[in-house]
Amino acid sequence: ADIRETVVIAREEEQGQAYLCAYIVSGEVISVPELRAHLSAQLPDYMIPSYFVALDRLPLNSSGKVDRKALPVPDREASLHGYEAPRTTEEALMASVWQDVLNVKRIGVQD
Repeated sequence: ADIRETVVIAREEEQGQAYLCAYIVSGEVISVPELRAHLSAQLPDYMIPSYFVALDRLPLNSSGKVDRKALPVPDREASLHGYEAPRTTEEALMASVWQDVLNVKRIGVQD
């Protein structure tokens, strides 16, 4: 209910892997884990965005539509709200493998 505007677009990483990114305008700070939990109750996993970016307002073009080219690329490290560190040796090993594959510095057990 706190979200005023949103847009979700497909982006592509350096390796060519596609992902969804949601841009949200809200008057309140939105908890990403809570947002993911809410969405997972209504959408299949592949439709839940990988990244959520909070904006003060959506950029608009001269015709008043969302200017998708002006939307910022998500900061992959800043998007790790709700990070949960690996607890076991097996989880640490899996996190390490995914960090190498995805070329990110930190992977949590919920990622």
